[in-house]
Amino acid sequence: MFCKLKYIVTIILVLHILMYAKKDAEAGNAYMEALREILDVAPSEKIEAIEDYTEEEGADVAFSAKDTKFLNLTIKDSLILALQNNYDIRIAKIDPLIKEKNITVEKSEFDPTLNIVGETEDSEEASNSGVLIGTGGGLADFRSDRNTLSATIEKPMETGATIELEFNLEQKFVDPVSAFTLENPLAESEVVAKITQPLLKNAGIFYNKCDIYIARNDKKRSLLELKETAIEVTNSTQTAYWELVKAIEELRVRRKSLERAEDLLKKNRIQVDVGTLAPIELLVAEEGVASQLEGVVVAENDIKDREDELMQVMNLSNNPILSDVSIVPLDSVSFQVRDVSINESIKIALENRPEVFEQGLDIANARIKVKQEKNQLLPKLDFEAGIRYSGLSANYGNANDSVFSEDFQTEFFGVTMEIPLGNREARSNYSKAKLEEKQTVFNTRKVEQEIVVEVRKAVRQIRTNAERIKASKKAKELSQERLKAEEKKFKVGRSTSLEVIRAQADLAVSEGRATNAIVDYQISLGNLDAVLGTILENNNIIIDDTGI
Repeated sequence: MFCKLKYIVTIILVLHILMYAKKDAEAGNAYMEALREILDVAPSEKIEAIEDYTEEEGADVAFSAKDTKFLNLTIKDSLILALQNNYDIRIAKIDPLIKEKNITVEKSEFDPTLNIVGETEDSEEASNSGVLIGTGGGLADFRSDRNTLSATIEKPMETGATIELEFNLEQKFVDPVSAFTLENPLAESEVVAKITQPLLKNAGIFYNKCDIYIARNDKKRSLLELKETAIEVTNSTQTAYWELVKAIEELRVRRKSLERAEDLLKKNRIQVDVGTLAPIELLVAEEGVASQLEGVVVAENDIKDREDELMQVMNLSNNPILSDVSIVPLDSVSFQVRDVSINESIKIALENRPEVFEQGLDIANARIKVKQEKNQLLPKLDFEAGIRYSGLSANYGNANDSVFSEDFQTEFFGVTMEIPLGNREARSNYSKAKLEEKQTVFNTRKVEQEIVVEVRKAVRQIRTNAERIKASKKAKELSQERLKAEEKKFKVGRSTSLEVIRAQADLAVSEGRATNAIVDYQISLGNLDAVLGTILENNNIIIDDTGI
């Protein structure tokens, strides 16, 4: 049964293999395939992270009562909290899931469809046929009943072909009956199997799977965008953490300067009381204390500002439990000279920055689009082949039996050709696709240029901060020597309180600059890692290819 149909279908499939046998390779294999997700490290025991998502404000992280006054954090703890709770990360993590659904949507173009249609018709109309009503004279009513059922399964193929299997069933009843009518009612059944294959326009595996390839590249791009967001959040977190450390060190310096000023005031008060020092020196010393006290107040406020910035990047700023908490950074900066080469850094950045791979995927998608539009320039040439079985009988059952008896069989072949005259739309779309491809290439060059500039700036900043450390350390030593000298001169009456206070202020500035230079060097190291695209790996942060 169906032997001829099998023979025809076999010929068509062989034709497919010869014309369109290509590997189903995913576009963009040269780009990043195995990204991993957040996180490979464990938070501090003093921090308990709750579930990944909740609608309640301030409920992202839970803390015990003992943590409500001081919150001890390492840099690693801060990164964990930021990557778990930061809204930019949460938003970016959803996008790969959306893009995954887009892939499924594009694949659904090849899903089979079942279409079932049933109709019934009961009609009465005047008839002037002598064959039907005889020659008795006058017009008469002609009644007909018609019931139909049609079921069609259609399956698009990746080569562009469409395979259809159709079943039709119809029953007719007429009154009056013609003398030439053999059966009334009459049932007619039909089964049709056919395949339609485009040979030019709309033909080929690549063309028909273009949208799937583009959707897959979009999924990869969303993962790269997630990595890019994670890099930005990680860099912002480490910057905010070290800025807080810098602010705390600045407060320490200010308090130390205040202690020096208070010590000078205490000594001056004693000397004024015993009459060995003019009262004006007491006023100068009091002014110095007030000035240093102002610096302490400003430094304390700056710490709160830096705490708020760190809280914000960790998405804890709106947590009512933590509104009055003081963050205690447990990590301290250390100065170790890092030898950095600009050329080597540029090479690493171009090999690791997600933006470069994003542009690569954009180019791949643009080239897919060019090939897709080029196919539409071809004329339409479709080949169709199929087989039909039919049967007639007085009832449904016998009609269906007749269909599968192979007694009434028809084979058919056909070719359809359509040549657009002008074809301006296809030519314009093809030209536009080529221009868009060229545009993505230029944009890639621009991104690479921007990365090179960023790397150079980051490397120069590291070198500058390293020199700042050396210079500020020397300036601090000189300021200490100067203060000692002024204090000795003041004891023997060869200097004034004003000069001592100036020396104290200069020392405070030098100490602050020395501390800032070290912290800025640490920040610049993290910034270089971010610019190179290696900050996640250096902090054991992994992006998963599912984005979860």
